[in-house]
Amino acid sequence: PYARDRSKMAMFAPAKGVAALGSDPLTLNALKASVGPIGPIGPTIAVTAATVAAARRKRPFSRLSSCSVRAVAQPVEAVAQVESLQLAPALVQKLWKEVGIPKGNALAEKQWLDSFSADATVEDLYLNENPTGIAGVRAYLENKSGCGRLVIDRCSDGDRSCGFTWHLQENEAVGLRGTTFVQLDEQGKVCYLREICEPLFKPGDLTVELLKAIGGDNVATFDQAERREPKGASDICRYLWKELQGNAPPKECLTFFADKVLYEDFNYELPLRGKEEVGDFLEKFAKIKALKFVAERFSDGSRACCFTWNVEIVGAPEDAPRIKGISFYELNDAGKIIYVRDIPESSNPFQGLVAMAQPKLRVLLPRSSVVAGEERCNCADAGGVVWPTGECVDGQTVLDQMVTGSDGVRRSVAEQIGGARGAVVIYLRHLA
Repeated sequence: PYARDRSKMAMFAPAKGVAALGSDPLTLNALKASVGPIGPIGPTIAVTAATVAAARRKRPFSRLSSCSVRAVAQPVEAVAQVESLQLAPALVQKLWKEVGIPKGNALAEKQWLDSFSADATVEDLYLNENPTGIAGVRAYLENKSGCGRLVIDRCSDGDRSCGFTWHLQENEAVGLRGTTFVQLDEQGKVCYLREICEPLFKPGDLTVELLKAIGGDNVATFDQAERREPKGASDICRYLWKELQGNAPPKECLTFFADKVLYEDFNYELPLRGKEEVGDFLEKFAKIKALKFVAERFSDGSRACCFTWNVEIVGAPEDAPRIKGISFYELNDAGKIIYVRDIPESSNPFQGLVAMAQPKLRVLLPRSSVVAGEERCNCADAGGVVWPTGECVDGQTVLDQMVTGSDGVRRSVAEQIGGARGAVVIYLRHLA
């Protein structure tokens, strides 16, 4: 149903108050049913700009969802350039939001399977193995069947490819976060998917030290590139990672970032906020001379871009596996990068254990916010201290608890602390 037949694209003469109509096959079929054949000798399709604007507000994932049309009697002389209807995000909207994960629903599963090509590559890097084709789609859906609701946070624009960031949610609790890249073939079916979720253990700057140790004194080589002014998210990402990387200092790359950029690198617990923090972060990795991020596939959006990559470290053993990753970049109205999410794949076996313990959210400690560091504390609720039993108690209750000191004498926590001030950490060796 998503096949694109460019010989049947809508052709019409735009007039005052008339907006360009796209070539989405589903929309064209609906129009054909309403007004008859569409073509250079058929009736002109006139859609008011106000109607298109209203439709776009209702469905942000596509340029046009549904609208009323009227036939204009005279044939068309001029042929307008057809505007893309954002097929990739529309399909993401359909499968991940409207249809949802099947979870045993045969009709929903059929809609998913029909939307993928028979030889699709499905890289769900939460799994240890990824079958190809329809078996890979089934494995992907099976992995999600026990999860809570998958909520899309941001979705890029794009025609043949796009990406989206997401999180798992159960009631008000926020669980595992991730990013998914989707690419369509000529028939409008998904031919490639890569999905990576955040690692549960975030090593922080240990990542930098590890990469330095592996690379040693080796130096990666990069193709020379001429300076230019990229336009749009996809072009900027290509320029940064296929042309400027290794050829420009981080401060030059930083000119493409907005002053209030939010940068989530899931090697770290907390996001980077603002140009200064992002600049320091880029400097750290620029000092790893053996490191090279090899960009693979870029989505074709102008407002946001998702792309896949792998890590090449000069000096690493030839048979060493390359770390795969995924990134999502979004621009503000000024064309500057306002949001980034980077996720490297994780082979931590701890994830499987956590999935068994917390199948809905797949994290041990749920969050109250998608962005780390923005969680609401319980101070206003006067909840107090979370005791090992799970109940909340006030500070005095904690101070009154009797503990046995290293000298074998039982005292209250208040006596044990004495006149200490500020933050106090109590290590419990065991609980009676």
